[in-house]
Amino acid sequence: MSLLATAALYSILATGGDTAIKVPYEKYVLPNGMKVILTVDKTLPVATINTWFYVGSKDEPDRRSGFAHLFEHLMFMGTNRVPTGQFDQIMEQAGGQNNASTAEDRTNYYSFGPSILLPTLIWLDADRLEDLGKAMTQKKLDLQRDVVKNERRQNTENTPYGKAYEAINGLMFPKGHPYSTSVIGSHEDLSAASVQDVQNFFSTFYVPNNASLVVAGDFDPAKIKPLINQLFGTLPRANDVPRKLVQPFTFPSEKLTMVDQVSAAKSILVWHTPPETKPGDVEMNIAASVLGDGLASRLQDELVNKLGLASDVSAFVEDRYLGSLFYIDATLANGKSQDDLEKAIDKVIDDLAKTGPTANELKRIVAKEESSVANTLQSIDQKADKMNEYEFYYGDPDSFQREIDAFRAATPASVKAAVQKYLKANRLTLRVVPETAEQAKNPRDERPTIDAPEAFSTPKPHNLKIGSQAVAYWSRPGVPMFSVRAHYDLGTIGEPKLGLVAMTNELMSRGAMKMQSAAFAAQLDLLGASINASTGYRDTTFSLQSPTSNAGKALELFGGVLTAPTISKDDFEQYKDELTAQLEQENDNPRVVMDKVGRREFLGKDHPYAKPIDGTLESVKSITYEDVLAMAKKVEGIKPTLFAAAGWDDQAAVSALAPLGQLKLGTSTGETSFTIPPIPTQKSRLIIVDRPNAVQTVINFLFPAVTDKDPDFLDLDAVRVVCGGSFTSRLNQNLREDKGYTYGAGSRLGVDPYLSWFTMVSSVRADVTGASLKEFLKEIGRLEKGDIDAVEAKKAGEIMRTDVITDFSTLGSITGVGTSGLSAGITLQDIDGKIAKLSNLSDSRLNEIARKYIQRSKAMIVLVGDKAEILKQIEGLGLPEPEIVTP
Repeated sequence: MSLLATAALYSILATGGDTAIKVPYEKYVLPNGMKVILTVDKTLPVATINTWFYVGSKDEPDRRSGFAHLFEHLMFMGTNRVPTGQFDQIMEQAGGQNNASTAEDRTNYYSFGPSILLPTLIWLDADRLEDLGKAMTQKKLDLQRDVVKNERRQNTENTPYGKAYEAINGLMFPKGHPYSTSVIGSHEDLSAASVQDVQNFFSTFYVPNNASLVVAGDFDPAKIKPLINQLFGTLPRANDVPRKLVQPFTFPSEKLTMVDQVSAAKSILVWHTPPETKPGDVEMNIAASVLGDGLASRLQDELVNKLGLASDVSAFVEDRYLGSLFYIDATLANGKSQDDLEKAIDKVIDDLAKTGPTANELKRIVAKEESSVANTLQSIDQKADKMNEYEFYYGDPDSFQREIDAFRAATPASVKAAVQKYLKANRLTLRVVPETAEQAKNPRDERPTIDAPEAFSTPKPHNLKIGSQAVAYWSRPGVPMFSVRAHYDLGTIGEPKLGLVAMTNELMSRGAMKMQSAAFAAQLDLLGASINASTGYRDTTFSLQSPTSNAGKALELFGGVLTAPTISKDDFEQYKDELTAQLEQENDNPRVVMDKVGRREFLGKDHPYAKPIDGTLESVKSITYEDVLAMAKKVEGIKPTLFAAAGWDDQAAVSALAPLGQLKLGTSTGETSFTIPPIPTQKSRLIIVDRPNAVQTVINFLFPAVTDKDPDFLDLDAVRVVCGGSFTSRLNQNLREDKGYTYGAGSRLGVDPYLSWFTMVSSVRADVTGASLKEFLKEIGRLEKGDIDAVEAKKAGEIMRTDVITDFSTLGSITGVGTSGLSAGITLQDIDGKIAKLSNLSDSRLNEIARKYIQRSKAMIVLVGDKAEILKQIEGLGLPEPEIVTP
């Protein structure tokens, strides 16, 4: 083993006025060539492993597009030691979870859970790296092939503009180039894959000398290093991985039009730009931010605010190893011309190419980048993945400061030169328009035991008095960021026009202290800060997140939002147009339709919780500037029920939060006297929303439930986890893993002190709608009979326990618990009690609760899909008479 690098301490050092970020790590290479990176973070009793295999869609054999992504799914299909389905079961029974993702250049796998689970996580990954290829079968391949095809249908074919983005690789790169195919692949290529293909791919690319492993979190390196050496280090090295030869090519300008099932036309412009980390890449990322990142961006100001040609616009760089792509994406405003839209885009690009960004724009973007990099340090899974990314591109996992410094080194002149070089070159213009109508004892043979979870007590706040303001404050040193939330008793219930409160809150968060939205957004960007508003049926929350180094100015702007918001008529009209465009397109998304129709039919159209928080198209059009000003005045006059803050160390908090004590806040009480009607008495109903020629049917079962104050709630929530709350839950295992009907299936339980309902949801292939409904009914029948066993009950408790603990992982989630929980009367002691109960869930109690609440006779079924296909398949299932409704 060769020790390459060891870092001493995580430190944030003030040097010359700048902030240097250093993350502690140890990096070494096993004898078989596998890279190992260890970084200890004892903030919470959790740990993660993150493995990058240097293989992506660019490495796929000819006529096997989508193979790298298909293989990602196959990696969870079990080995001889861990049979199919047990990989996730073992992990989730101890509160762990996992996932993976595939891109053009790499595939990453990450597992997370309580720190006691770490040896098991390492063993599971080492076992499949050794044994998965030998354990592959045709059945496993066929199942995951169907799952991936469903993922393609859901995320590409049944998603607005999904087909356009899938086509871009093939349009930007010549046939045979490593980037010429999409990551998701084609149905034909996926169908052609064989077991032998899988085994060849595994033996070529899934080898120790093509992998980098990061272990992060609460662990002792002295114990974990020998385990890694034993489990991974004894695997054999393989041949060096072959890479495709990349031939130079010339890209001609192309202009193409694609017809899709969308409501609004879109122009997507794409250019070739330098590979990630190579000269010019940072400058092009900065150019993308100048052009299309946020309210203060040039394209937003010109196309949306001034000319009204677009309802939304963005610019971004898709960074890659061999060569990146620069995108501008603009959705055409109703009644406007795509020719005019694209001419206006070209003019904005020309202006940037002539002058470059202003010093203020550059400063703003660098500040946002610093904030973004610092934010990745908050959670160990993000940090681990970022370290693997840095290792891939730089050969140095602690390149957080290096990334920041690269942005700081950019100048207006260097950005200008890059724009002239790359955005004045040939490009793709893609228009999307709506349709007209066996061995000696093996160290991996023995699975590690999983210890009982360590006791966990929720972090408690300091109850500070800042001037006249009471602040619940959580100390979170080690991350150079802070978060503040202000909670108000004012929601959408009883509002004079639907959507008025949400619109007002959003506009308040966009401008203050006589600054309109673009100027205000620019000020926030300079600080690396963000201010957001969240509106619910019963309450409103304003939140701030900022680097601690800019606390004073950021809190001043936050205070301005609460006490001196600036809502100009121009900003009002612009946001109203944005929201109107969104509402005009919402019926393009079948999941949105499912939720909207489900609430309306389940609760009744006049129920407050059935009314959309953002309003309807008609109600939003009726809202006037004067309506918003009057509602803003009302919000200003209300006294916040709670301030919650997190960040800093204890000594710095009081002085840093001093600006809160100087605010002249309202004194009136909010809206607390309202009546929430109960869920109407339910009988079984079948609701169908027709979506002609849909490739999937969205299925939603709804059942009346109890509120989070009810003694039955905790156990009903555990039933949710058993039914559809994890990867190994009954619904997902049945519909995805066993049948291959869907990309995923799950269940939800609403958390609310007044009203709640239980749902089971999935998007299934259209031709198996009837078969899928039959499986839903079978799973409901099992719950009605009461067949939850002790293993399922224990697993549900561990998953829920991990979820509760990770609610305290980031600054935003900590303050979110503070405002949503404490304002609703849920104390941290209540949460501690919940954690204790989760270790002792009773299967008999869960069965009692399941029989009580999950009853087919009270289920409302909502189906969104092709009506003719649905009606043909539901005969003989014993369902209620269909009711055909519109969104």
